[in-house]
Amino acid sequence: QGKKNAVRFYTDLPNSCFVESILHSSKANLLLGTDGNLYSSVYAFTYYYNDDYKQDKDKAKIFGHAVCIFEYKEILWVYDPVWGTMPVGKSTSHSQYDRMLRKHIETYYDYKLVKSFLVDDWNLPTR
Repeated sequence: QGKKNAVRFYTDLPNSCFVESILHSSKANLLLGTDGNLYSSVYAFTYYYNDDYKQDKDKAKIFGHAVCIFEYKEILWVYDPVWGTMPVGKSTSHSQYDRMLRKHIETYYDYKLVKSFLVDDWNLPTR
């Protein structure tokens, strides 16, 4: 009974936020008909809690998280497996999304981001 409001993930895997963000991105592609005109991806980042960072940045622990981002009705949205779905701002050039997402996350989550990237921007080596 006490777990009624607990966050439920699709998986019990470590880094469930990453797995869930990929699942949600795939759903967005299917349900919204994502094609060349729409966009869906996973945004991954490492962060400090602002309070820890302000007190002693050398002792602050770094954490990681991942969210799904998608365009819908000319708005960039973020789906966070923990917090739900929120609008970020007007969809624009994909090159602006990292800046927009950093600002959104640092404002609404009260985090200090260390590194961030869109998963589809990984520069993976080719064989």
